[in-house]
Amino acid sequence: MRVESQAQGQGSRQRSDDAEIDLGGIGGAIWANRKIVAGAALLALCASTAFVNIVSPRYTAETRVLLELQSSFMPGEDVKSEAAGALDPEAVGSQIQLVTSRDVARRAIKQIGLLGNSEFDPMSGGLGAVSRMLVLLGLKRDPSQMSPEDRVFENYYEKLQVFSPTKTRVLNIEFQSRDPDLAAKAANTIATIYLDFQQDAKRANARSAAASLGSIVADLKTKVGAAESKVEDFRAETGLLVGTNNTTITAQQLGEVNTELARARTSQADAQAKAKLIREMLKQGRVGEIPDVANNDLVRRISEQRVTLKAQLALESRTLLPGHPRIKELTAQLADLDSELRAAGDKAARTLDNDAKIAGQRLANLQTSLDQQKKVVGSMSAEEVKLRELERTAKALKDDLEAATTKYQQALARENSKSTPADARIISRAIAPQIPSFPKKIPIIGFSTLAALLLSIAFVVARELLKDSPAPRAAPAPLPPPVDHEADERRESVERRVVALDAAPAALLALSQGFAQSVADEAAQTPALALSICEGDSDEGFALAAARALARRGRTILVALDEAAQMPKSAGPGLAELLSGRASFDDTIHRDQISRLHFMSAGAGARGGADALLSALDALMEAYDYVLVAGSSALDLDDAYALAQLAKSCAVYASEAHSAATLADALERHGLPRPAICGAEDVRLGQTAA
Repeated sequence: MRVESQAQGQGSRQRSDDAEIDLGGIGGAIWANRKIVAGAALLALCASTAFVNIVSPRYTAETRVLLELQSSFMPGEDVKSEAAGALDPEAVGSQIQLVTSRDVARRAIKQIGLLGNSEFDPMSGGLGAVSRMLVLLGLKRDPSQMSPEDRVFENYYEKLQVFSPTKTRVLNIEFQSRDPDLAAKAANTIATIYLDFQQDAKRANARSAAASLGSIVADLKTKVGAAESKVEDFRAETGLLVGTNNTTITAQQLGEVNTELARARTSQADAQAKAKLIREMLKQGRVGEIPDVANNDLVRRISEQRVTLKAQLALESRTLLPGHPRIKELTAQLADLDSELRAAGDKAARTLDNDAKIAGQRLANLQTSLDQQKKVVGSMSAEEVKLRELERTAKALKDDLEAATTKYQQALARENSKSTPADARIISRAIAPQIPSFPKKIPIIGFSTLAALLLSIAFVVARELLKDSPAPRAAPAPLPPPVDHEADERRESVERRVVALDAAPAALLALSQGFAQSVADEAAQTPALALSICEGDSDEGFALAAARALARRGRTILVALDEAAQMPKSAGPGLAELLSGRASFDDTIHRDQISRLHFMSAGAGARGGADALLSALDALMEAYDYVLVAGSSALDLDDAYALAQLAKSCAVYASEAHSAATLADALERHGLPRPAICGAEDVRLGQTAA
């Protein structure tokens, strides 16, 4: 199980990386090339130092402008609240575009004096030879054919930068120049021109509004005059003349009749109430308490006489009896006076009744007049409706005229005003900077030296990585196996029989390449495992030659089952140690010195069973395009069964054709693919022909 987990881990890592990054080797390579690394860093240090001391310094000046909506406090103009001064990010971006517009640039170029400045005007010193050549080749526009401002535009915009810090309504206007005074002047001038543009825009807007409102006011005056004429003409035609309180005469008359009617009703009710009261008081004998009777001169004299008689009666009654003639006389006179008082009260009551009758008659007359006036007013209701409609039309036109006139006067005031404020103000003016913004000597020198150091190290590392990559890595190896001197002696005896590629016969190469071609054709786009079996104790390098041929087509590893397969020289464990768990893939996979082939020797000592072999080969197929397994005819049945599960191609190499055919039949009976027969006799024939 440990061999299988190591094999699976090796397969997944081989799929991602073809070669292992050896950090120790990279460090050694950097140390070995330390002179190159140090030289590149020193060269960058010297070059950057010379650059920052030779290049002309540039100075950057900054002016800050706060965007806020302002009022001119003109008559009739509302003062904007603080909340109304808020601007959204889109408005701030629009103001940045205004500052960088060509109209602002043209005016700024003239006011700053950039025309003829050698830093900005390419024609200040004449057209150079290089510029003439570029113009002739059509790679550059001829400056002499451009207006003076257009020649300066490119350099002007390169030195100008306008931006707004995040979450603010402030515009930072930065201008760069070799002259610090020019940089400060340019930044302040551009800000001032920007404010002038806003003021001019407001005045132009007011001028346009005044022109438009002037025609509107004139038209409204004409319409108002016509509407009022229609109202007066209609009044004259229909008789709906206006009286007091802005009402028609008929309506006014109706109101007056109604008022008189109310007064008549009041008078009638008052007279009737007084007459009723007098009669009740007469019944109660309280004639003297009646106000209208008491105020009468006759009643007043009678009352005075009655009082005098009562006094005499009382005086005489002191000495005379009731039957005395004098007492009877006085009593009779007193009764006459009371009768006169009652007659006066009754007369007053009759007078009030007559007043009530007169008021009732007047009330009836007024009611008749009211009904007649109602009919007159009702008959004129249609004309009044039309009159009110004409009046509403005239009033609406008059209101429009007043509003338009007010706006027209405000527009004229804003147009003629010399203090129209811009919707921005300068909060920080630029001053001539003392420290250049370019070059920053220490950062440039430091970054240049560091960049050269890193680039040189990257170059060394890249060159090291581009070399032939080592064998794929696998899981960490277990403890190394004990030293087996007999295995070392056998390995040395095998290595003495190794056949190099350049010493192999041409016929053997042809046979191996043919087998490699068949393996590649059989594999198509998927990894493939091929099997090479030789008859005897040596395949004379057939499997090695075929594996080297496959290595030119893709990632290939040659695995030796035993010592019959000739392998390149190697020192270290092999397949036996891998399958028994005494070594890992890293320890057992080696690199061919003359090709891209990886190989695994047979190893020495006991090895695991067929399951371990199957797991190891399956992991190798995950990491390589071609896996070629080489062995002899002394193939274990379990190994043959394991190989039959994975092998797609098989080749038999034998000294005689009969032996090769017999071996091929035996392998086919064990479930392996039909082997291709390659004989040593063909190799010898090739040597003889050569």
